[in-house]
Amino acid sequence: MARINGSRPFPDVPTRHPKIDVPLWAVLLGLAGRIGAHLVVFLVRHPVAVAVLLAVAVVRQRFGLVGLGVGLLVLAVVAGLWRLLHRRSFTWLVGWIRGRLRLLVIYRWRWRPVMVHTDLAIRIPVSNGDRVSFAETFPRIRTIRSDRWGDQLRIELLYGQTPELWAEQAEALRHAFRARSCRIRSDRVGFIWVDFARRDPLAVPVPPFDLDGPDADGTGDGDDDGPVDLSGIPVGRREDGELWRLPVRGAHVLIAGATGAGKSAAVWATIRGLAPAVRAGLVELWVCDPKGGMELAFGQAMFSRFATDTDSIADLLDDAVAVMRKRAARLRGVARSHTPTTDEPLIVVIVDEIASLTSYVTDRDLKRRLSASLPLLLSQGRAPGVVVIGAVQDPRKEVLPFRDLFPVRVALRMTEADQVDLVLGDGARDRGARADEIGEDMPGVGYVLLDGQADPVRVRAAWVDDAEISRMARRYPVPAVAELLDLVGDGPDGWTPDVDGRAA
Repeated sequence: MARINGSRPFPDVPTRHPKIDVPLWAVLLGLAGRIGAHLVVFLVRHPVAVAVLLAVAVVRQRFGLVGLGVGLLVLAVVAGLWRLLHRRSFTWLVGWIRGRLRLLVIYRWRWRPVMVHTDLAIRIPVSNGDRVSFAETFPRIRTIRSDRWGDQLRIELLYGQTPELWAEQAEALRHAFRARSCRIRSDRVGFIWVDFARRDPLAVPVPPFDLDGPDADGTGDGDDDGPVDLSGIPVGRREDGELWRLPVRGAHVLIAGATGAGKSAAVWATIRGLAPAVRAGLVELWVCDPKGGMELAFGQAMFSRFATDTDSIADLLDDAVAVMRKRAARLRGVARSHTPTTDEPLIVVIVDEIASLTSYVTDRDLKRRLSASLPLLLSQGRAPGVVVIGAVQDPRKEVLPFRDLFPVRVALRMTEADQVDLVLGDGARDRGARADEIGEDMPGVGYVLLDGQADPVRVRAAWVDDAEISRMARRYPVPAVAELLDLVGDGPDGWTPDVDGRAA
């Protein structure tokens, strides 16, 4: 019955796959076509490198090794002259060449596998009969900048990607490309910057800048255009090797950091940057040192007002509020911002430990006065030319309730990761401000966030030692003390005259 129903299985019939004879010339032709396609792609992507190699080959063929050596010598001389005459364009060209080389040697080879393993590439399943394959789309490198410190890649985001998604993979990207650090910065819509740092230009202390040289204004043009540029005084170095310029005119500055983080270095670097303007009478320093004067008394000859106890600090701040209101009344309807002059200089109120005036005062009357004057100065003092520079250890709201009134904030080494966002704003740590990871052996290193700036910048304040502070105090005193020094002489090393507990 089973045979009638046909249920008996048929035996497997052995089969042989047919052989296809392909001529050798067809194989060679296909191989040559693939090689040619890769060469065309290489020529399109790297025309400058191909042109340079071709030029070297032609010179070597026509003039020999001697001609090639002479050509390279002439090129080196031209490059040296170019660097002396116009350093900015020369630096840009060198960075562009270095970036193209690193793009060819490193990023072209590693980019696709790194994007796949970090889930930054989009894989779309494609059905092909019984088989399922994946079509992969990769983010494209649109621009690359490179210097001796690191690389900056401008990336075009794929559909559905955000800068936050890339920020989550920053640590994986750092290890994949063997970088010291990786930071993600937002660009215009659809683009981001990925910064890979290979070396740390802030690993060694930054020496103080020459205030007496031909470029005392710090503009880099070789000319001394004035005592100091108050919209951005040089106080240190940035991670990219450029000057760190701290705005003072029209800005309040908050410097936050743990004990030993280098707050005093940032304060003294700022005072030193203002020194020429102090001597010229364009800036007055009103300094509050709640530690009894132990930290800032060395520069007393540069201070127009100097207070070391809570009572005198309250008086100083009340006087600053009075000056602010008087100037605001005079400038009403005349000007929108104050212009420093010798008759009406910019007043910079420096408070070494501002938390001691906001949270640690037990006297109710003094606390009321301080709680009233500081917010008034921070909310109304920028336009009339009365600005505040404050240093604090604990940036919490209960310690510093008016923290958000500081448009310029500097985060030095922090003890907790959450404190970074308290100082620089929400998400600052995810955007690369790892202030809690700064080593204890790097005082003065931190991150600065300017008003209206989305991404923090890593900086290091210049180190000003005690000898330089003493020299600075003798050379850049306030005008009244300068006249007194002219009468009595400089005196012994480190000596400065004192007039009723004030420098002037």
